[in-house]
Amino acid sequence: MKTLETMGEVITTDVLIVGGGIGGLTAAIKTKEENPGLDVLITEKQTTGWAGKATKIGGFLAFLKPGDDPDGFIDYQVRSCGFFLNDQQALTKYVGDTHGAIEQFADWGARLARTPDGALFSFPAFWAPGFSMTLIDIDLMRPMRARARKLGARFLDKIHVVDLLTDGDRIAGAVGFDFITGRFYIIRAKAVILANGSCGYKVRRFWVSATGDGVAAAFRAGAEMRNAEFGNLYGHTVFQDTDSGMVGYEHLMNNAGENLAQKYLPDAGPAGVFLPIRLALGMQEEVSEGRGPIRFAPPSDGAPHEPPVGLPKLGDWMRRMEERERQYGLSPEAEREIGAPLHGETSCVKVDHEMRTSLRGLWAIGDTSYAGSAVAGAMPSPPGISPGSGIMYAVISAFWAAPSAARYAAETASPEVDGSCVEALKQQVFAPLEREGGLQPTEAISALQDVTAPMKYNLRRSKDRLEEGLARIEAVREKLPGLQAKDLHYLSKCHEVRSMTLCAELTFRAALMRTESRGFHYREDYPETDDANWLRWVILRRAADRAVGGAAEQAGDRGGDIELSTESIPIWKYAVQPDA
Repeated sequence: MKTLETMGEVITTDVLIVGGGIGGLTAAIKTKEENPGLDVLITEKQTTGWAGKATKIGGFLAFLKPGDDPDGFIDYQVRSCGFFLNDQQALTKYVGDTHGAIEQFADWGARLARTPDGALFSFPAFWAPGFSMTLIDIDLMRPMRARARKLGARFLDKIHVVDLLTDGDRIAGAVGFDFITGRFYIIRAKAVILANGSCGYKVRRFWVSATGDGVAAAFRAGAEMRNAEFGNLYGHTVFQDTDSGMVGYEHLMNNAGENLAQKYLPDAGPAGVFLPIRLALGMQEEVSEGRGPIRFAPPSDGAPHEPPVGLPKLGDWMRRMEERERQYGLSPEAEREIGAPLHGETSCVKVDHEMRTSLRGLWAIGDTSYAGSAVAGAMPSPPGISPGSGIMYAVISAFWAAPSAARYAAETASPEVDGSCVEALKQQVFAPLEREGGLQPTEAISALQDVTAPMKYNLRRSKDRLEEGLARIEAVREKLPGLQAKDLHYLSKCHEVRSMTLCAELTFRAALMRTESRGFHYREDYPETDDANWLRWVILRRAADRAVGGAAEQAGDRGGDIELSTESIPIWKYAVQPDA
């Protein structure tokens, strides 16, 4: 039998963090602070400290400042956003930790918005009663990267982690490849923290670029999933020609001059940033019935954008965007067509209050497990409990995971790794490079987007359309064993589409099982919320006889491997109760 060393580069660490975005960096810092003697390794598909969403625009931070109303915020989130699918204990814990996370950003050296006298700038979160908002600059991860490196964390970039390794019923590490050199990596680890994002199906590149690698790897290894049906975020309205703008939906008009917010949300109250499902369904109906295109009609006296105080990088970015719009001669805003593209945000790895998955030795944080934590309830995550929660949840969930993972790594023996399993995984990883012809990953991605992106499948759901969508997803999945990669970059795309296809199937199968409408899950054939039968979480797991040694056989991606069940929500022990 081949030794591990003859199959690739073997790296041994105490704690492996998969993903070098804001969650991964926070987890590395907090793990080293918990136990400086532990070896901590971050692997990142791109570049640690410049990965994920946070550096693309920085953004809002939602938090509980002194004087805010935590009980009011939680009551609103459970009743009006999560529709009682929240884990209210986790939500309460999250809310209580938000102010400390804001202070931690300042300690790390990240730049927060300040008033001229230097005080933290904040304003009421008008879409989240009882909470406050502030802003953070887009270079927020640079001081965090420096902090993690100073504490002794190691970084390994340009590594696509494909699958997890197991030793019996525990995680033993991961395997992947360097898509610059082609080197195969076998990483032995006592504890693994997944921090590599949700699944956005590559529909939008500006904000949502993750492809569900961690979600899929966790599922194939045997971890349970929760709330997968809510991986269908159509997050906010944008200008179609640039896929940008975050257009306020209170000023959307159809071609007959009707205000769509007034038409579909007459009792909505203050408008937020993210698109309510009633309006999203209405937009789809307007276009399908010939009243499109939809355009933006803002008030003529709208105030110009002003860069936030104390955020030079974000202010510079805003100015450059406005200059580019003038340079390229874009039409006036009122003449530009509006769309609502899919974000996806499948983030369904089930975790407890310390972000432990159902597999021993495996944690999942940030966008990998936002929905699976049930903090947000019956809505995609982020925006989760409110806009401004994405960065905050990534950081806070890392706060929860790091001490737990550090204690486990310090107390447990090093795992064993099955060489035959590693050899099988290596063959599977590089198989697309060995084929002289076959399905191109770009073709598979396009075919998958054709079923995940349209609202008629993923938002305006029904049994017939979900089954049609599943049949199309299965058709893509059946072709995946024939994927062909012309180089290492396309090999990465092959594994991305494999992960995305599995995430899509998890979402559609969970949505088919939930025969009611709740939150962002809308069923035309079951339009009412059914507390009597569906105050439950949908749980998905891989069939036990398929999860062998962590080796993800091609059979491990087949729909027949997905077992569905439900778990009753312990509503009796929560503070916020449904009305009698």
